[in-house]
Amino acid sequence: MPSYCLLFKTARDLLINRPINKKKRRKTTISDIPTECMQQIFYYIQLQEEGIYSALLVNRYWCRNIIPLLWEHPFKRFSKEYYSQPNKSSKNHILRIYQQSNNKLLSTLFSCLSEKDNLLLASQLSKYRIKIPQFQQALFNYSRYLQEFSYSDLELVIFSFLQRWYTNGLSHDSFYPQIHLISTTLCKLFFQKSNLNSLYFEKNFPELDIPNFTEIENKRPVFSQITRFSFTYSDPITQNVLKFLKIVSNFCTHINFLEFKLKSSDYNIEVRRVIVDIIKSQNYLKHFSIEHINKDGIEPIILSLKNHTMNLVSLRLSHVQFTESSISLISQFNNLNSLILDNCEGLSNEILYSHFLLSKLVINSRQQDITLPLLKKFGKNLKSLGLSIYDLEIADKLLSFCPQVNEIYLNICVEKTEKYCDYGELKKMEESWKNAIKSAYSHRKISVL
Repeated sequence: MPSYCLLFKTARDLLINRPINKKKRRKTTISDIPTECMQQIFYYIQLQEEGIYSALLVNRYWCRNIIPLLWEHPFKRFSKEYYSQPNKSSKNHILRIYQQSNNKLLSTLFSCLSEKDNLLLASQLSKYRIKIPQFQQALFNYSRYLQEFSYSDLELVIFSFLQRWYTNGLSHDSFYPQIHLISTTLCKLFFQKSNLNSLYFEKNFPELDIPNFTEIENKRPVFSQITRFSFTYSDPITQNVLKFLKIVSNFCTHINFLEFKLKSSDYNIEVRRVIVDIIKSQNYLKHFSIEHINKDGIEPIILSLKNHTMNLVSLRLSHVQFTESSISLISQFNNLNSLILDNCEGLSNEILYSHFLLSKLVINSRQQDITLPLLKKFGKNLKSLGLSIYDLEIADKLLSFCPQVNEIYLNICVEKTEKYCDYGELKKMEESWKNAIKSAYSHRKISVL
């Protein structure tokens, strides 16, 4: 019996056994289960391997409750499988496997377009000999249920869709105009009509610019409800990118998770200014992460975070060059419970004057002299600890500094991989760590990741 049948049988039994007025007794049906309970049941089933697609066709009531779940993040299943593949050949295999389902996915989204936008896109694609379904009112406004959106996932789905029309092995750049047209039209749909709360902005095709978001009308309501924003960008910063970031700074005020991953050279004055504006615009920023920024750029960004001293609980800094004043500012974030310092330069004892009560600390640093003082200062309450695999000499001191830790992450410091390029040597070091941890925490089991 499928898992959803067992769950609904249990829910129905609970309803049957509840106290009711005998004069109004009647046969209890599935429809008597409150919508909120139905959605919780379907959410649980969605996490199971068998999924909930088979339950979609049971009846209208079930369909109305399942559709919103399926369309919360419609691209995720495909992209997750694609990115998990180890090489280009296996990635192309996944593109072929999912081609039919991606065609259906995009066809459904095209049906959500207005008649005007549908006809315009059909006209634009006609010169590439690509046909899209003619305008037909969709059964549901599927785009309205979108809660999580990744731009790179959309690019992949469109690329997979376009392969149906080009079977002669054209290179990626041959698809760029078509990808741009379709992504621009669908972004307009998503940012005008959705319940988006998580936005992940990353690109798959380096030579392809992003849509011009200033041309999308009535976008404020959707942008204003975003609570999670991650911006990963390794290509040159274009005017469209800057316009997009400025829209985020103007319209998004409820972000609680904020992340930036750019190349060091791309943090120019204009980009740094708009990042500061985004930070200052938020009402309740709790988690912040940034990568590959030098000492000229980090100081104004950390200074802008000072506005969130009371709310900020998690800070991740990777390949950052610190100044003394930036470290002094960080030490004032007294409500931090998670701090990640990954390959940062310029760390000093100034951070030891802070009053963090950390439950998670990750130190992957070339500055060996700072690791031990950090553990002495913050180790007492740690549950999760990340260390460089090369810090083996401190393993025997962990119990005295970190008595409550139950997870230890071993990081391979990139800058040192040339010294320890031998895989066998690294495995030996990992085993030495595990033995040292087992010896130090002999009274309980520690997860080593």
